[in-house]
Amino acid sequence: MGKRTLVSIALVLLFSLQALPAFSVQPSRLWSYSDTCAIFSLAINDNGKIGLAFGYNAELLSPDGKLLWKVPTRGIAYSSALSSNDVLLIGTEGSWVQAFKDKKILWEHKLRNAVVSVSISPNGSVAVAGDASGYVYLFRDGRLAWEKKVGNYVWSVLLSGGVLYVGSDSGIFALSMEGRPLWSRKGEAAVRKVLAAGGKIVALFVPDSEEWSEVMAFTPSGRELWRRHFRGYARAISSDGNNVGIAGNFGNVTLLSLDGDVIYSVPLIGYAYDVATREGYTVVSFGNEAELIAPNGTVTWFQRFNGTAYHVAFSPRGYFLTEYGSHDLQNCYSVIIAWSLEGSATSTTSVEATPRQGVNPYVVSALLIVLTTLGVLLWRKRS
Repeated sequence: MGKRTLVSIALVLLFSLQALPAFSVQPSRLWSYSDTCAIFSLAINDNGKIGLAFGYNAELLSPDGKLLWKVPTRGIAYSSALSSNDVLLIGTEGSWVQAFKDKKILWEHKLRNAVVSVSISPNGSVAVAGDASGYVYLFRDGRLAWEKKVGNYVWSVLLSGGVLYVGSDSGIFALSMEGRPLWSRKGEAAVRKVLAAGGKIVALFVPDSEEWSEVMAFTPSGRELWRRHFRGYARAISSDGNNVGIAGNFGNVTLLSLDGDVIYSVPLIGYAYDVATREGYTVVSFGNEAELIAPNGTVTWFQRFNGTAYHVAFSPRGYFLTEYGSHDLQNCYSVIIAWSLEGSATSTTSVEATPRQGVNPYVVSALLIVLTTLGVLLWRKRS
């Protein structure tokens, strides 16, 4: 490689680096909460209270991170859902579904297998559980109303608009509140997650091989609206009712509009564990780090933790949460930190219609390394 070629490459990379937007003021830390053992599920209600499936306990935190109550569960607490009136629904690996309020157990039932997914109505009167045997159960005021087998594993359950949507290894199913089948989409792949988004139903399809993923949107009556294909495992998906965030091991964090258009796709070097989005902001956890993406598609903040970053979430109180810790039996712990969004975005204007490519701090680091290497090569050639 000639001297002129090296100089040209260095100049191109230098101008590219100068064009990258600068990081803005980092979000401020509001509060933190920690306890022993691992958080397997986290739910936030409309009032900003936080329900936790925390090791062998059900826990409820206030919006400012104070422990309101903590109650033992029947086995490891795997899944959680929190109603608007603070009924915390917990599914356990010991095959139990339990409902708690004000530090008391309201009701409980033992099911066939580990309860891996739960959902609850805003008033707490209707609850749904899905287990690892492929059964879905509906409860009214703590009494079992009906049960139905929909596959061999129920990944996700959702109560929305008077309909129960179920994601299983066999596909997506829509059932009435009486258990009557309304529509289904089967055979393509397992449905790992079902979300309600702005009057639409969004489902994440992942095959057993996890070599690809698809996000599909349906009307409540089951008509397909759009789909997006990803060459890799989309592990996490979330929605704030306006947009849909997706992350996994396919190399990007992607934000879609409710019409399925790409708002931005930001490079991600790592395996994402969780993603959350709110008003154009997206926070993602991967490895032992988390990063925040602004509505204009730029990474404005990232944080490294002393443990694996498992969960992220947005609160209706205007902040976001990160959770990190260790699932090691000899050193099991979890830490939740709340971060203010103030001063975090480089731009708060409306999102452009065309997709924007975001900036990842690892990309910046890689460019700096390349520039340094080229500088060394030029110096050695001159010598």
